[in-house]
This record gives sequence, C-alpha cells and structure tokens, in this order.
Amino acid sequence: TYMRERLGAMGFETGGSESAVIPIFIRDDSRTLRFWKTLLDDYAVYTNPFISPGVLPRNSLLRTSFMATHEREHLDGGLEALQRVGEDVGVI
Repeated sequence: TYMRERLGAMGFETGGSESAVIPIFIRDDSRTLRFWKTLLDDYAVYTNPFISPGVLPRNSLLRTSFMATHEREHLDGGLEALQRVGEDVGVI
C-alpha cells in the first residue's frame, strides 16, 4: 500500500503486516514513548505505543492504522510528521 511503501522508503522497519495496521518498530521503550508523545503533542498524529512487558524486550513499536476515509493530504501530513520525529529521535 501507499503508506507501507512510503514508510519503508523513509527507512522505517514495518515488518510483514499486510493489514491497514502498520507497525513501526522502534525497539527501544524510552525512544518509543518519546516518538509517540512528540507525534501527538507536536503534530496531533495519534499512534498506539507498545512497550515491554506488552511486547518482548527489543520489540517496542508504534502501531499506526489507516482508513479509506483518510485523504491523501492527511496521509502525506502524517508521513511528514513521522519522518521529522523519526529523524529527531534517531529511528531513521
């Protein structure tokens, strides 16, 4: 899909998901929480953080989900925010 391809091209690790829910593996609990909080506070982009013990150590991630009702401008805005924050926290 568009989002999966764009996230991969940016350098995010998204695993093998083929659903509308796309994980972004961060693999560090504190970095995952910083990424999640910055996306929400600074860009109003909501994701679900998963850290240990909810996932195995070194498997922390942000869970993103997309719907057919998201317009391209919403998706591109989200991608821009993900890239900026991903670079800032050292994920990409």
